[in-house]
Amino acid sequence: MIVKKMLLKNFRQFYKENIIEFAQHKNQNITLVLGDNTSGKTTLLQAFLWVFYGEANFRRKEALLNSKVAEEMLQSNEEENVEIEIELEHQGVEYTIHRKLTYYFDDNGVRPNKTSEVRMTYKDINGETESIVPHKIPNKISEILPKNLSPYFLYDTERFDSVATKSDVANSVKGILGLTVLENIRAHLGTIGRSKSVIGKLYASLNEKGAKEASEAYEILTENTKEKKRLEEKIQNGTEELENYRKLIAEKQNILKDLAASAFSQEQKEKAVLNLESIKEKKYDAENAFQKLFQQDIWQYFGMPLFNRVKDNLEETQLDQKAIRDMNVNAIEDIIERGTCVCGTKIEKGNAAYAYLLEEMQYLPPESIGTLIKYFKKEAVNNYKSGEKSFTGLEATYKSLVSYDNTIGDLEDEIQILNDELIQQDDIGEHQQQLLSYESKILHFEQQLGILNQRLGILTKEIISNEEKYEKNIDVSEKNKEIYRYLAYAEEIVNWSINQYTSREEAIKIQLENKVNEYFQQMYHGSRRLEITDKFEVKLITTDLKIEIQTDESQGLGTVKNFAFIAGLVDLAKEKLVNSIEKDAEEYPLILDAPFSNADEKHVENISNILPKVANQLILIVMAKDWNYAKKSLSSKIGKEYLLDKQTEVHTLIKEVR
Repeated sequence: MIVKKMLLKNFRQFYKENIIEFAQHKNQNITLVLGDNTSGKTTLLQAFLWVFYGEANFRRKEALLNSKVAEEMLQSNEEENVEIEIELEHQGVEYTIHRKLTYYFDDNGVRPNKTSEVRMTYKDINGETESIVPHKIPNKISEILPKNLSPYFLYDTERFDSVATKSDVANSVKGILGLTVLENIRAHLGTIGRSKSVIGKLYASLNEKGAKEASEAYEILTENTKEKKRLEEKIQNGTEELENYRKLIAEKQNILKDLAASAFSQEQKEKAVLNLESIKEKKYDAENAFQKLFQQDIWQYFGMPLFNRVKDNLEETQLDQKAIRDMNVNAIEDIIERGTCVCGTKIEKGNAAYAYLLEEMQYLPPESIGTLIKYFKKEAVNNYKSGEKSFTGLEATYKSLVSYDNTIGDLEDEIQILNDELIQQDDIGEHQQQLLSYESKILHFEQQLGILNQRLGILTKEIISNEEKYEKNIDVSEKNKEIYRYLAYAEEIVNWSINQYTSREEAIKIQLENKVNEYFQQMYHGSRRLEITDKFEVKLITTDLKIEIQTDESQGLGTVKNFAFIAGLVDLAKEKLVNSIEKDAEEYPLILDAPFSNADEKHVENISNILPKVANQLILIVMAKDWNYAKKSLSSKIGKEYLLDKQTEVHTLIKEVR
């Protein structure tokens, strides 16, 4: 990452707009910003944090808005903005980040909105400016400079504890040196038990049932297809044989027709054969008709004797003759109660009409079954007639079958006689015998082809059914194959990342310790060295004694240790990133606030000789008195220089020194 330019507007001491352009030349890569206490040095460093992350680490949580602007708002009642815009280059792409916080005036005074607004743009390969959608901006900023790594590159000496003893130092070092990528790979791919990981989601998306059904259908389909092919080959061969014998028969028939002695017999035989085939078809139709008649109302046919006996017995009783249709006892009782018949005859107790009606009531429902017998007798007669009709149909059809059988027998006898006559003739006997053999072969092949075609029809239906089943599940099956392939890749990558992480973590720790000590020895004049722990913390070890021991450190020595650690970390990152397999190579600038305030003259000189070499861009925000110690070593490498000119307690100008 290279920082190119920054614009500050109304941010703390910086009234209205102030612009800083940063040095980018390889041999003059230092931007120097000089300022006295309370002139805005720390504010300038915090401006980087605010534009990137919307946060600033001031000891006192004063408002970001410049106090002079706030005072003017009390008079104008108009809104004002705190704004910072930074231009940078990352991995060859130019970005602009602009953050704004709006302040407004109400009854409670000057107040800010709850959140700041950020927009981000970049230049595409054609030089056109494109905007990044708001919800993707935080991720893009984190991609450029992760927040947990910012303290190592935006370094405030006076407000920062030892970078080598921070609780998250291990994660930060791993992030800078690329190990976090391996950890993220493992976390992202995950395991079966982690449902939201890649591997967990892949396992959850498997459809074993559909795959099994598709596999079963495919196996059956494969076997059925092979069997169908065999049947088709047999049918093809049988059909060819059949056609061959038909040709032979046609040839023999032509030969026999050409023989005068056999001409008449052959002609008669052919007519008899045609007639025989016709009668057989008619017999087949008659058999089907007989079966159909037999299956319909056959119970009426077999019940005819019983229906007839029932009819005769009921007629002898004559009970049904006494019944009157639709008349019942209730009707007679109503007539008696009325005292007059419908015919006008007077009805009273003791006269003949009264006695007659009482006698008739015995044959009427519900007290008599006469009426029921009458209807039962009618039903028996109807069933008897239906049975007679069924018998008539069956009898006629059966007679036809007998007639067809007789005709078939006569025709077969006739054909046999004609065959015998043709065989006995010396000139056609051999031809006739061969013809009979061919006809027998044709009959055999027709029967076999019929069986084969029937089996082929059944097999074709099974194939269609299994094709539908297979097609229904094939997508599931193919998807499972794809998922299993992805799982194999993912699990292999996880295993690879675990092996890589284990081996690379130890190797990086050793390399980092060597780098840090290399720079510590160049910065520090004394008998000490630095040790990197498994947690990537840095211990100060004295080497004056026979037994090396960890020692306490002064504030100045802590500063030297921090810079040695940062220098070693940045330098190792540069080497590693060039050959990295985890991420593209990218260097970071060092932006340091009061870097020399706690170090003595000798250590400042040593630090000054090293920092420009390890950082691709160095931005120093220092007091004039501290700069005097570093000036000799760094002045030739300054590409840009600025002065923080404090006008008042609430107004500082940024002036470029030319």
